[in-house]
Amino acid sequence: MPNIIYQKHKDLFDFNEELRKIVDSVMNKEFHKITPKVALSTFMFGKAYKTHGAILFLCAQGYGEDAAILTRSLFDLSITLLYILKDPTNKRVLRYFHYDSIIRKKMYDYAKTVPTFAKLFEERKLHPKPGDTTIEEVEKYAKLVQEKHNYGRMGWSDKPIRQMAEEIGREGAYQTVYYLQSNITHSAVRTMNDYVKAHDKGYTVDIGRSESWVEEDLIASFDFFLTIVERSNKLLKLGIAKQLNNLSKRYLGEVGRVNKEASKLDL
Repeated sequence: MPNIIYQKHKDLFDFNEELRKIVDSVMNKEFHKITPKVALSTFMFGKAYKTHGAILFLCAQGYGEDAAILTRSLFDLSITLLYILKDPTNKRVLRYFHYDSIIRKKMYDYAKTVPTFAKLFEERKLHPKPGDTTIEEVEKYAKLVQEKHNYGRMGWSDKPIRQMAEEIGREGAYQTVYYLQSNITHSAVRTMNDYVKAHDKGYTVDIGRSESWVEEDLIASFDFFLTIVERSNKLLKLGIAKQLNNLSKRYLGEVGRVNKEASKLDL
């Protein structure tokens, strides 16, 4: 099955691998002036690279449904990065970073209600390790950033992912790819269509490797990863704009061919 999948979708695999090679060429670049946005971009650039690699691995092995879950997270990452960098100030990026204190406080609040964890906290308090942060310090800082940013139910952002996607011009991807991938991520009943096969004797739950979702994942993950790489290249001045532009043009031609063939099959 892996060989069949790779041969059938070889062009899409090749485009994704070529994108990774371009990224590989700048992976060792060092930055000496670390601004909040540089810190954010380098983190998301690296995370996206790793997630994209995992998607390709799963697709090649015939686990497209699971790869779709990671592709959805790659979309989240691209929307978050573009939304934050669209702000000419540091308001959004600091809002993102500071939310870590809110998360830590929520974790501590729960952990303190569990006797085992509470005991561990007390022992750690008596015998702190270098760099330890006390619960009191976490609570104090969480209060300060809450007052500063007025976080609501959306988490770090002041908008849901859909509105962020709209603001940066990716509403179409949200309404299509992201929405479909969410069914798999949240185990919606629609997910059954990828696993349950009906026949004259009843139905079978198919857990074998297959081509399901592979093509969609290869196309979407290339798009989302390329978006992150292009925006990071612009901010970090990586010097790969020409290579990315050339690859993008060739890729768009290939995707157009794939879509035309799919349309013929549908007819």
